[in-house]
Amino acid sequence: MNSFRFQQFSISQEHSALKLGTDAVILGASATFEHPKSILDIGTGTGILALMMAQKYPCPITAIDIDEGAIADATLNVCNSPWKERITVKTQSLQDFSSTNVQFDGIICNPPFFSNGLTNKDLRKTLARHTINLTPDILFSCVEKILSPIGQVAIIVPFQEKENFISAAIQHSIMLAQDISVFPFTSDCKPNRSILSFSRKWQPLQTRTLHVREDKNIYSAEYKKLTKEFYLGVG
Repeated sequence: MNSFRFQQFSISQEHSALKLGTDAVILGASATFEHPKSILDIGTGTGILALMMAQKYPCPITAIDIDEGAIADATLNVCNSPWKERITVKTQSLQDFSSTNVQFDGIICNPPFFSNGLTNKDLRKTLARHTINLTPDILFSCVEKILSPIGQVAIIVPFQEKENFISAAIQHSIMLAQDISVFPFTSDCKPNRSILSFSRKWQPLQTRTLHVREDKNIYSAEYKKLTKEFYLGVG
C-alpha cells in the first residue's frame, strides 16, 4: 500500500525505502515523555513517528533522515497534517545534526538495527535496515550531545540486539529506564522486539510485555488499547 490513513493524519509512502510497519506504530504509541519542550525523530522515514508525537505532545518536533525518498514522503505527510507548523523535516545525518548541540527533551528512533545477516541489493534498504552508518555506539554518542538533562530516549530493536544498545547507552552515561518485551502472538514463548526507554538519570527499571496478536492472527486487546488513539479501526 502506498498510503495509509490514521485517525488524524495519513501516510504516503511512495518513495520511502522501507514501508510503514507495526514496529513504528508500537513505538509511537508506547513512547512516553514527561512534558517535553521539544522532540527529535531520528531516521524519520515516512514521518510516522514525528506525526504520532505531534498528536501526543504540543511541542515543536524535528524529523531527520538521510534518504531523499523518505524526506519526500515525510515532507508531504507533514504538510498534509494538522501539525505542519510544528514539525520541521530535514535531510541530515544524526552525526551532522548532533554537532549543532541543540538539545531535546524527547528523542525517538526506529533505528537500522541488524548488525548481522544478509544485506539487501537495494542500497537504500540496506542503509535503512542495517547498522552500517548508525551503529548503537554512534547513535548514543550523538544522543549524548543533544539529550537535555531531563530528556528521555525511546527506541525499538530486535530482542536479540537489545544488549548491544543497552551497553552502548551505558557507555555514554544514559541509563535504561523501561524495557517492553514485544511478542508477535500470545502463544509465542520468546519476544521478537524490545521497546527500550532511556534517561540520563538512574531510576528503577520498569519491565512489561506486549502481545500484538491473538493466535487467530487478530490484534490482541492490549494492542488495540495501546493504538486506539491512532488507528481508524483495529480488528
